[in-house]
Amino acid sequence: MLSPVDIQNKEFKKAKMGGYNIAEVNEFLDEVLEGYQQLTKENYELKDKLNMLNENIQYYRTMEATIQNALVLAEKTAQDTKTLAYEKADQIKKEAEQKAESTLEQAKQDIYALSNKREELKKQFLAMKVQIKQMLQAQLEILEQQNITMMTDEISSPIKYERTADEEAAATSEDDDTFFTKEFTLLSDEA
Repeated sequence: MLSPVDIQNKEFKKAKMGGYNIAEVNEFLDEVLEGYQQLTKENYELKDKLNMLNENIQYYRTMEATIQNALVLAEKTAQDTKTLAYEKADQIKKEAEQKAESTLEQAKQDIYALSNKREELKKQFLAMKVQIKQMLQAQLEILEQQNITMMTDEISSPIKYERTADEEAAATSEDDDTFFTKEFTLLSDEA
């Protein structure tokens, strides 16, 4: 490709006969040079613009790829987060169910143990009640036996009764009255 400098430096050989008018050729070459310079300048400008546009396109393509990657990453992260949340929820649910089952089983065992303890205490109470009843019955029998023995002893032993002075005086007076009454009765019987 010719450059403007090539056109400017181009020299034509002079012909021996019937050659070109040098002034016209130079004038035409100046016009061609000027047009060619203009085209070359525009071509460079267009190439610069094209390079700049290509760089912009490359920048936007890189940006698009980055955004696309970010979207894919965000989608993957969202999916991973969602999956982890479901897994965590399932784990929490299973742990809660296991804990509830364990607590329920422990409560059942506690109820069973308390029920057994209650039955054991009830049996002990009834056994103690029977023992106390038997002990009281035995004590009652002993008391009744002692009461009978005391009554028998009282009946078989003479009663010793000491009289007070007033009782003694009254008894003496009674004895005297009885004596006189007995005497009188005896005398009356004899008559």
